[in-house]
Amino acid sequence: MAYLAKQRKGENTYYYLTENIPLGNGRRKQLREYIGNALPSETRLQALMAKFEEKVEAEKLKLHGYHYLAKEEIKEILEINTEFLQRYNKQNRTVQGQFDQNFVMAFVYNTNSIEGSTLSPKEVELLLSEDISPNKPLEDVLEAKAAQKTLYFIQQTKEEPSEQLLRKIHEMYFKDTKPKIAGQYKTRQNRITGSNFETTPPMLVPIDMKNYFKEYALLRKELHPLELAAWAHWKLVRIHPFQDGNGRTARIIMNHILHKNGYAMIDIKTKEKQQYFNALEKCHYNNNARALAIRLVRRFKKQYQNALKNG
Repeated sequence: MAYLAKQRKGENTYYYLTENIPLGNGRRKQLREYIGNALPSETRLQALMAKFEEKVEAEKLKLHGYHYLAKEEIKEILEINTEFLQRYNKQNRTVQGQFDQNFVMAFVYNTNSIEGSTLSPKEVELLLSEDISPNKPLEDVLEAKAAQKTLYFIQQTKEEPSEQLLRKIHEMYFKDTKPKIAGQYKTRQNRITGSNFETTPPMLVPIDMKNYFKEYALLRKELHPLELAAWAHWKLVRIHPFQDGNGRTARIIMNHILHKNGYAMIDIKTKEKQQYFNALEKCHYNNNARALAIRLVRRFKKQYQNALKNG
């Protein structure tokens, strides 16, 4: 994201708009635009920033095409995924099953914890593997089981993302805890917690969702699967089509896209939720999914660069 920088020369101060565009392998290309030797007003600065961002986006398009990530970053993710799958496929079924189960339990804990679930990782593990229910709110228990069921479903289905599939996922996740809204688009205005951005008004949700899947159909031909997953996640959160459960549904859709395209699924850790929320907020501000794509790349590397190397 662009920022205001200043440089002092003698007694004078000069102001610049600046952005660093990643080129891969830690390299950056810096774009700078001089805006004068006096600090502009907030209104003027926002106008200048908006024009500068347009120039930045044009330069990114020249460098990366339609991609949010540099070619070197895409190549690295492909290599990590390929090498991980090779290691995974060499394991016996017991080890594979344990690895898969560990991912499911971690994903269920984190995706619900991000939204306020009170279950601990150990309680989730006992619930999902031994059916031992903790003395915690029933809604948290039911949604942990529903998250597991929904994750298994998207691993097995061959369906492309669609309105029908999206609503089916939401219904599967929330039919036991929020039956009146499960699988249904919202009827009242809602908001993104901690964000200043307005979500789509209820009456416009059907139109925005039709456009969402039209845009998805175009982008799936242009973007790397991880970039596409980031876009699908961000855009769904931006619209906020359901009364509740939008974040959890978006993380399921993200992983459906990754899995369907032969990539390992991503578990966003609850301890990293502030960085994750910040990335989404940058996406809203810039009106593209680049910040979330970068965050997912970091998470993907942490999860899979060394996974099963000692197995």
